[in-house]
Amino acid sequence: MARRSLRIQEKKGVSSESQAQDAGVTQDSDSIVDRKRAREDGEDQWQEYDEDPDDGEEVVPKRKKKKTKKVSSKSNVALHSQDKQSSTKRQRMPEQFRKVRGRLGLLEKLAKEVPLDVILEIFCYLEPGDLLRLARTSRDLRDILMSKSSESIWRIARETLKDLPPRPDDLNEPQYAHLLFEPYCHICRHSGRCETVLWNFRMRACKKCALDTFPPSRDQQYINAQPFAYRDTDVLPIESIKRTSHRNQRVGNREIANRYKAEYEALPTEEDRNAWIDRKRKERRVINEHARLCEQWHRAKLNDRADVLSDMRRERKEAILNRLEEIGWRDEAEKIMSGSSYYDTFSDHKLVKQSKKLTEHGWRSIKDEMVEFLSDRKANRVTAERNRILSARLVSIQKAFYTIRSESDLREPFPSLGDIFLNKIFDALIRDTPENEDLNEDFFHLKLLEHLPGIIDEWRPAKIQELVEVMQKSRPTATANDLYLATTIFECTGCYQRSLLHYPQMFYHGCCIENRNPGFAPGLYFWHEGPWSSTRIVFSDDRSEIAKTVIEACSLDPATATFEDMYNANPLAECQTCAVGPQSWEGGRLFMRWPLQLTHNLNHPLTVNSFDEQETRKIVACEPSYRSDGDSICCAHCHKTHPIMAIVTHLKDQHSDVINLADYEDSLKFQALRQHWYWNPRLPLRQIGDSFRFKEISPLPTPSMTYNDLLSSSSH
Repeated sequence: MARRSLRIQEKKGVSSESQAQDAGVTQDSDSIVDRKRAREDGEDQWQEYDEDPDDGEEVVPKRKKKKTKKVSSKSNVALHSQDKQSSTKRQRMPEQFRKVRGRLGLLEKLAKEVPLDVILEIFCYLEPGDLLRLARTSRDLRDILMSKSSESIWRIARETLKDLPPRPDDLNEPQYAHLLFEPYCHICRHSGRCETVLWNFRMRACKKCALDTFPPSRDQQYINAQPFAYRDTDVLPIESIKRTSHRNQRVGNREIANRYKAEYEALPTEEDRNAWIDRKRKERRVINEHARLCEQWHRAKLNDRADVLSDMRRERKEAILNRLEEIGWRDEAEKIMSGSSYYDTFSDHKLVKQSKKLTEHGWRSIKDEMVEFLSDRKANRVTAERNRILSARLVSIQKAFYTIRSESDLREPFPSLGDIFLNKIFDALIRDTPENEDLNEDFFHLKLLEHLPGIIDEWRPAKIQELVEVMQKSRPTATANDLYLATTIFECTGCYQRSLLHYPQMFYHGCCIENRNPGFAPGLYFWHEGPWSSTRIVFSDDRSEIAKTVIEACSLDPATATFEDMYNANPLAECQTCAVGPQSWEGGRLFMRWPLQLTHNLNHPLTVNSFDEQETRKIVACEPSYRSDGDSICCAHCHKTHPIMAIVTHLKDQHSDVINLADYEDSLKFQALRQHWYWNPRLPLRQIGDSFRFKEISPLPTPSMTYNDLLSSSSH
């Protein structure tokens, strides 16, 4: 279909007087075109590509000339005078052309006024894509470019492109140019860039349209619709489409398949059909090879275009940096680009990464936004740098604090690192010391040795009183001395298992020193150790009643018996509910020592110290050697933590000057070492000791270091 320029048609309909004037000017060029058309009447016209006559392009009909009324000679003179006065005024621009850039009718004048040989010479310097677009701007240009005699122009224009494969035999020059340079989807006709070219199908298609339109090449319905003679041969074209799952989908083309089927079935003899199959297979091999070359050229073209755009972005970024240098912000931009972050927010800024040359007007339009962006980034950078310095100082004070705490007696409350951090002395050292001063571990170690005793003297009474107030909610008359009683049991509401705690275990419990205050260390998200708090600690009345029962079974007074007294008493208790038949692998009666009786099920009744001597010997024989997770005890001399079985070696190697181990060679007298160690207060009650099972048929007792041996009553 011959296209007509909407702009030229509207221009023709606006002013018939202008047309009359142009008629005389363009008469010579019209004669050239008329001679050319007469010469080509017998020739076949090219088709640029298969397209509908109704392809959505609006055809504007010619405007009818308005009938003019006859006027008198006087009126004629008046009108002539009025036209003469207004001829100097600019003619009003039609509405549809007000946003059109360039001179109206310039291409039409080019086709009509410029000699044909000059036009053809100009066209030889253009690319095929430019020729294709020119052919759509004017009917006269289309008639020139779409004629058979203009084939040399297209060929010369195509040969200027580097490494472009030659034109295939099944496409003419405009069709080939259309396939190469028209970046829209041939299915949905979307005007956006479509760089997915299906070379074997001679078309472009976006991924969604291709997957929705073309059937999989192995689809049974698609395969069964083809003649059996060439169903499994390489006659039909196949394309590969990349899916989102990084796997390619091989598809076929029903339109081409149906056309081939019609050609094949139209052949009368089997010999003709076999020859047709051989011919199509050869054609398919040629097309596949040409498609491979076209794909290489297309990829190289896209890469070259990407390089050009990258160079433009780099030049724009450098131009912006030069402008920022003039106003004192280049250093900040370079700090962003050279930062440790993988993501360069400056280079990736929407105003910087554009592939557009920076002009004076463009800089004025983005200047304020760029300055605001850099100001925000500078504030964030300064904050992050300060947080990094604070973090380094916190790590240094943490190491120094842990070193000192590992050498301190933890049988009384000891402040947490968060309490030290909030102390006004160390808070000032960490936050107010100039950032260029290095506060290392040795510095904080000396400062802690200097100020920690005073901090503890101020902190400890306040926190003990805070814990007493928690206890007084259940025992109004309780005092600080009651914290040492064996019946004083607390539990943590923050733990999943509601850990049971005895004084001073709660001062080292993780839930009590967890940082839950967002204002404690702003910006230091990794810092989890805050000041000690009793908000998650409650007094356990139920467990205190169990402790009272066990204490009375040991013939001790619950009002005066301490936890240390119960460790020395070391009561043996049996759960009446947890007994399992002895025939099973883990069968037998369940026994436990202090303080595991406190952590057992509340609804299970216990029997404490109610076994005769012979039965007790059998039960104790089944008691395993004590097992403990990690460092369960602390040395009473140096306060270092150790596994319970390593305390003898530690005392021998480190404290032989204060203890004579020759008196303790018999392991059955291990309890005599009780004054030289204490339980690690960081362990909750459930991790002290271990329960065990006793079967009625048991081996005779053998000499071994058992939990009972280690913690046997001091009365022995």
